[in-house]
Formats: sequence, structure tokens, C-alpha cells
Amino acid sequence: MTDSKKQNGKPSEKPWILDVQGERFEWDKPEITVREALERAGYDLNQKWILTVKVAGEKKKPVELESTINLCHPGLERLRVLKGQVNNGDSGVLRREFDLLPKDYPYLDGLGIKWETVQEDSGRWLLLRGYPLPKGYKLAFCTIAIGIPQNYPAAKLDMFYCSPWLERKDNQEIPQTQSRQTIEGNAYQRWSRHPTAPWNADSDSIRTHMALVDESICREVEQ
Repeated sequence: MTDSKKQNGKPSEKPWILDVQGERFEWDKPEITVREALERAGYDLNQKWILTVKVAGEKKKPVELESTINLCHPGLERLRVLKGQVNNGDSGVLRREFDLLPKDYPYLDGLGIKWETVQEDSGRWLLLRGYPLPKGYKLAFCTIAIGIPQNYPAAKLDMFYCSPWLERKDNQEIPQTQSRQTIEGNAYQRWSRHPTAPWNADSDSIRTHMALVDESICREVEQ
């Protein structure tokens, strides 16, 4: 939908509007692709999504990444983004290159997002793909990386890493996130966050460390 109205026979320069899963984005052109909208909203294009467009007064219709959305229609256009089973170019093969604790598997599977264990020269990494971000960030999703020591759980989990780099919508700097870590050739933003309680190898795990991740990310935007 466009907010443009004619003034003295000429259209105003107000932007075109698209609602992407509840969040409005402005555009300077009347037609965009679904791919452009998802990238603008911070969605991971490697994830599987069910995509539909809903125009006021019409039935929703399925779309694909390269489909064009015409913002000239009267009424508000909404792009709905749901987790699904179909996405071009996604093989669905998840890597398990090292073992975790038995109790880690049901916890990770219960998160409802894809996860992988990857081993490379920089270390052993747990990658959580499509991690949902609270409002207040410029992205809607990111990949979280957690370093897993060789002798985990005797050795503690510490800090976490984000890709793409997270930025607040108000452009306020996020402290202690300026260092980078390269994983699989991609630059990850290091969040230097540390638990205040001592690590307990008998009771602590990925689940307890994820509480630190969740709290740290939400706290920066006061969620």
C-alpha cells in the first residue's frame, strides 16, 4: 500500500508500505520482490519458509522468493512468513561433526530451529540457525554460535557469537561486541558476556548457557 496522495494534481513523495509479519517497511518504489522484503526484514534465506501475501479484501496467495509484490493495490499488503518445509536450494542436511551431552539433544530439538555442530581449525562450534531476535534490532533473525570446548562439560561454556552482526534500531552501540570471530569463512560478532555464578559440570549445559544468551540479547533492547 502507498500512503501517497495527490496534491495539486501530483503525487506526494511519501513511501510505499509493506507489512512483513507485523513489521512495516517503507520503500521508494511500487514493486519489490519477496526476496528483497525478506532480506530487508532480516530473515535467513537459507531457512525454510511458507510465504503468502495478503491484500485487504482479497484471499491470501502463496508466493516464492522471486515473486513480485505490487504495492499499488488499495489496502495494506502483508507478507506472512511461517516456518515450512519448502525452500529452494536448501538440502536440509544438518551436520553433526562432534557429540554433545545426551541431555543437550532434546533441549536443542525443542527450540524449534535448526542446529549443527561444526568442527574446524578455530574450534568446535554449535550453530543455532534462525534464532529469533526481539524487536529493537535491525534484524529479525540471526545465527548464534557457541564454542564447545573439547572437554565440555568439565570445561565451561563462555560468551557467544552472532552472524550477521546485531545492531539496534536506534543505532546505539552495543558494548563489548566489537571483536570478531571467523567461522566457516563468515565474520561473527563476539558478545563478551560471562555468567556470574561458577560453572558446575554436573548441572550446567547448553541449556543453562542459552539462558545467558537469551537474557543478554533481550537486555540490550530492554525486552
